[in-house]
Amino acid sequence: MKNIFFSYSTKDSEAANKIVEGIKISGHHVWFAPDKILGGENYAKNIDEGIEQCDIFVLLASKNSVGNKSLKVEPSSHVCKEIQLALDEGKIIIPLNLDDRTKAESTGKAKYLLSDIQYIEISVALAEGDLTSVVEQIIAAADKISIKSQDEEYIEKAEIALVLGHLEQSSRLLGEHSYNKKNIARVDFIKALSNLMRKGINNLSISDANEFTSEFERLRHTSMASSSVYMLAILKVYCYQEKGFKNSIDDISTLKSSVKGDKHIDTKFRFVADGLLPIKSQFAVDWLI
Repeated sequence: MKNIFFSYSTKDSEAANKIVEGIKISGHHVWFAPDKILGGENYAKNIDEGIEQCDIFVLLASKNSVGNKSLKVEPSSHVCKEIQLALDEGKIIIPLNLDDRTKAESTGKAKYLLSDIQYIEISVALAEGDLTSVVEQIIAAADKISIKSQDEEYIEKAEIALVLGHLEQSSRLLGEHSYNKKNIARVDFIKALSNLMRKGINNLSISDANEFTSEFERLRHTSMASSSVYMLAILKVYCYQEKGFKNSIDDISTLKSSVKGDKHIDTKFRFVADGLLPIKSQFAVDWLI
């Protein structure tokens, strides 16, 4: 069962209602504006939450939603914002082609945002009133796409290079791709760790140390919290305290408490970061206690 966000132009309400009903009959949950947004509610907030929580973003692509070059129809600004939000969240986007010219004739920002995405033709199924095959194609396409995104492929390669000590290669791989919003924190953490390993903790100036601290403090408030706090602890003990630098990093017990209950630092990152520690250091073991 999938959670599906359905994006469309209100000018295509008749077709949208038929498609949404077909998806519901197939047993999937659908975020559909007429069902989800009641009078007086925060429209934008509801949409943001609906996109953030969905598994699949389904777009009813028509001249009204994505524009039409020949007819000089501009795309819907609301639909374009929803597509951008879905891309930022790293969601699987499945456009449904309402007529055989929609994809070719789309224009403006919609054309750019959907340039590399495969459309599903639905005009025949809609005319016949049987949307079973369309729903099956939506789910099959989503399952195929979700096996491994391009983001994951680049990140995994960069992580392998990092673990193997190929720091330049790791940074280069991360720079060859643009990432969805949900993966930015992980990418930034890998970059920061790679740069720190390359410089070496013993070679950091106070300005270097402050720069790394600032970055890990920022990442502390993201999905990379546990790993970032671990790096702050290492910097505090083996850079600031060793060199007598003043710092504003929390004490070790406070750092540990701040991520208590969260998953431990990713094993691969701990393995790499432990290369910064003195030989026979018990820091990593003590951190897990």
